Amino acid sequence: MFTQQPGLTKVKLAYVGFCALFFTLHIQTADAQSLNTVVNVDAIFPAQEQTNETIMLAGTVEAKQHAQLAPLAQGRVAKIFTEIGDVVKKNHVLLTLNSKLAELEIQGAMANVNALRVNEVEAKRLFTEAKKLSQQQVVPQTLILERQALVANSQAQLKRADAALSLQQELLNRHTLRAPFDGVIALRNVDIGEWITQQTPAFTLVAQDNLRLSVAVPQEYYGRLAAQTSLAVRVFLDSSSTQYTSATISRLVPVSNAITRTFIAQIDLPGNIDLVAGMSARAQILVPNTNSTFISLPRSAVKQHPDGGSSVFIVVNGKAKRVITPYTGLPNNMVSIANQPADVAYILTGIELLQNGTPINANIVTSAQ
Repeated sequence: MFTQQPGLTKVKLAYVGFCALFFTLHIQTADAQSLNTVVNVDAIFPAQEQTNETIMLAGTVEAKQHAQLAPLAQGRVAKIFTEIGDVVKKNHVLLTLNSKLAELEIQGAMANVNALRVNEVEAKRLFTEAKKLSQQQVVPQTLILERQALVANSQAQLKRADAALSLQQELLNRHTLRAPFDGVIALRNVDIGEWITQQTPAFTLVAQDNLRLSVAVPQEYYGRLAAQTSLAVRVFLDSSSTQYTSATISRLVPVSNAITRTFIAQIDLPGNIDLVAGMSARAQILVPNTNSTFISLPRSAVKQHPDGGSSVFIVVNGKAKRVITPYTGLPNNMVSIANQPADVAYILTGIELLQNGTPINANIVTSAQ
């Protein structure tokens, strides 16, 4: 059996110790040289961006103009000029009430106006005649003043009669119900011969243009949506899962529903969308997350560690400072790094020569090449 000699073992141990000391001194020397050698690098100030969250909400298409119409007077329905589904223009006559009494009142008011006009003409004639006679000093001055007063009185009575006639004309006009805007008749709730009042909805009129989508948004999104002046919204038709149209949020209703804990967001729809009031649609809203920010850098700025970790270098007082951080890959050979400042310069080139504290000569670039 072979027996190892004690002297030989000591020689091997001395040789191993010498090698370890040599490599340690070599590494320390290399580190010292790297900390004393100035490295030329390119660096950049990155843009800070926000992460976004996408939410999909179902809603109902509404018309901005949706009215239940009732006449301004009470009476029996005499004629109906439109039916459900009819498209009408503004001022189109929808129905008329029996207006016989109102017409008679107008006839009386017109007769009164005509009589008072005759009185006014006669009063003016008598006043003119008295003025001519006064020049010949045939009539007293009191007669002239009296006839002048009669003219003023007749004119006042005529104005009162004109106002009464206008009132009766307005009452007659209120027996006719007209469309206040362009739209389609969605409901007709009365028929000929019925007695209706000002509180009786006769028709439901819905505008066909100026549509909006009303969606209920969970209350936790209110602060983030209210802080934005414009938000990207995609509206998907329920009949199609791929086709969409771009839209904007026009109004947030700052009142939360106590039962559902949601608030209403109204989204203006373009005029060429194939929707009508009452349909359902879905809104995809891109909600910015102000609490989560990231910076984007070229892939060359990241140094990969043997243990799987990663780091970047920033410029601090003419030296490289290592920042250990994970990253997420992006298209075009870019990466994103979360929760790091954007007001410092990140080194893009020469990172394989850098250590924490290495002196550098940084060339600040505006964009990564």
